[in-house]
Amino acid sequence: MTKPFRFRTTLLFLALCTLGFAGEKDWAFVWVSSNANTYNIKQGKAKVTIKNGRLSTTMISSDGVEYKVVGTISGKHVDAKFSIIDSDYFVNAPFSGSYEKKLWSGVADSKGRESITLSDGWNFIGLTHDIAP
Repeated sequence: MTKPFRFRTTLLFLALCTLGFAGEKDWAFVWVSSNANTYNIKQGKAKVTIKNGRLSTTMISSDGVEYKVVGTISGKHVDAKFSIIDSDYFVNAPFSGSYEKKLWSGVADSKGRESITLSDGWNFIGLTHDIAP
């Protein structure tokens, strides 16, 4: 595993943890895009639908930019298309990644968490939320 990949994976993990522990019950998202020697990070709220192996999301960042992810989930594997709404960039761009669902007991305000992490090799999308009791 290369150092840049480990760095990006660690960055995504930390961003997801920060979002997940903020006490939020809705889905949260992070969009990390790479630009030459820097990263651009957007965060916001998401509406996520997972039904019959189909994934559909609409996301709005804190600065009002809208994003969309549609795809399929097979087991833990996700294949998806990512779009920035009203933009010529990232129109149905292919991303892939994983879906995780963890359940636990003994936590008063949560019975688990779902997360979706996607990448195209350069950019990352993370979605997460607590599962209410």
